[in-house]
Amino acid sequence: LYTYLIFLCCSSAMVLLDTVERSKTHCEHHRDSVQTTSPDGLTLLGVYVPQCDENGLYVPQQCHGSTGYCWCVDSRGQERAGTRTGPGLPHVDCRTERRKTHCEHHRDSVQTSSDGFPPPGAYIPQCDQNGLYLPEQCHGSTGHCWCVNSSGQERAGTRTGPGSPRVDCRTGETPNMVFIGKLT
Repeated sequence: LYTYLIFLCCSSAMVLLDTVERSKTHCEHHRDSVQTTSPDGLTLLGVYVPQCDENGLYVPQQCHGSTGYCWCVDSRGQERAGTRTGPGLPHVDCRTERRKTHCEHHRDSVQTSSDGFPPPGAYIPQCDQNGLYLPEQCHGSTGHCWCVNSSGQERAGTRTGPGSPRVDCRTGETPNMVFIGKLT
């Protein structure tokens, strides 16, 4: 960031260029944290690097150069639901942002921290492309899954642990267990 200082003196103007340091923005931290080279110094292909504007803010439309997919993001770099388009398809107008849903606010509140990353072990709600809660929610760190209603509230009796058969959140039924071997 550059600041121009202009001093008027004796009917002439003198321009001094002064470099002013500013702290990195979330986008710049995100962009700079992406590893684009291997330990051997070779360029890594297929890596998505966030794009920031001249002020360090996320460019509203982000594109993955290797895949050709593009999507809109909010001011925190979170993908806006329903905006992802594939290669060769017309892009969504990223200037018009719809209001966030309860699920998106919930998800973003967990993911927003001083360093821009969720705390280790935090449960992050999963939303569909329209911003609604996915019927099945899973906690990545614990492996537990459960069904939720449309407002994200856990449905009683649906929580399963790692390795257990999951409840079908559309029907509420647990898949039949098939035992192979001898029961003693």
